[in-house]
Amino acid sequence: MRACCLEANNHEHFIWALRQIARRWARAHRIHLIMDNGSSHIDHNTRSYLAAHTRFRPLYTPPHASWLNQAELLLRAFPDKYLKHFDAASRQHLIDHLDASWPEYNQWFAHPFLWSWTRRQMYDWAAKKQISICSETSATVH
Repeated sequence: MRACCLEANNHEHFIWALRQIARRWARAHRIHLIMDNGSSHIDHNTRSYLAAHTRFRPLYTPPHASWLNQAELLLRAFPDKYLKHFDAASRQHLIDHLDASWPEYNQWFAHPFLWSWTRRQMYDWAAKKQISICSETSATVH
């Protein structure tokens, strides 16, 4: 897990963060971004940037499926462990504390997992549960 604190939640700051990611992972042939449908993620400027930088592979979680969003899961758990007894004197103090906390969080709590389902198994499961899943090629973001 890597994080950066942005000044605002808009496309300018998000694209800045994407550029940082691209620099950090300059040797990677492909960078998968799993994102919700937040305004900075679906803004036409962001979409244009991602279309021009094909190493990025954006994958959008379905609307109202925050349980799929690992960032949201992290943000729910992180405060109990790292912010419950912390009182920041300033925004920069909070950022410094968060930057110092990520390495420990990664060491103790952020563990990779092996995804064992195939796409076909996912679609079969969804059909059995009568859940509609859009395919990658037909999914649209509003």
